[in-house]
Amino acid sequence: MRNHYFVVEPELIVAQDLAHAIKVFDPKAKVHHFRSTPEAWTALLRLKPKAILLQADPVSFAKTPMAEALTEREVPYALTGPDAQTATESGAVLALPFSEASVAALLRRLLNSGDSDGGPG
Repeated sequence: MRNHYFVVEPELIVAQDLAHAIKVFDPKAKVHHFRSTPEAWTALLRLKPKAILLQADPVSFAKTPMAEALTEREVPYALTGPDAQTATESGAVLALPFSEASVAALLRRLLNSGDSDGGPG
């Protein structure tokens, strides 16, 4: 069974780098790329991803239906991008520049917060 991950990132090259890092962490990964949160919302109605990495401003994202849906469905997520790095929010953030190791560490932290098996899946 493949594990689904979502990457919400307007820049294709960044999304591709994130997808590669996710696949290194979880070889079973099927990474879905979306350029915007509304695109990801549609897919979220069909699939439950293991985790989502999305470029968003933490303050405004926290108040969106997408953030509420992720919380309700217990889908772990982390924010990326310059707005996420400068925010004082305590949520999960992927620091820039990222590496395969930093993405793996973040995913490990996100996935282990809800279960105890220690792996992607």
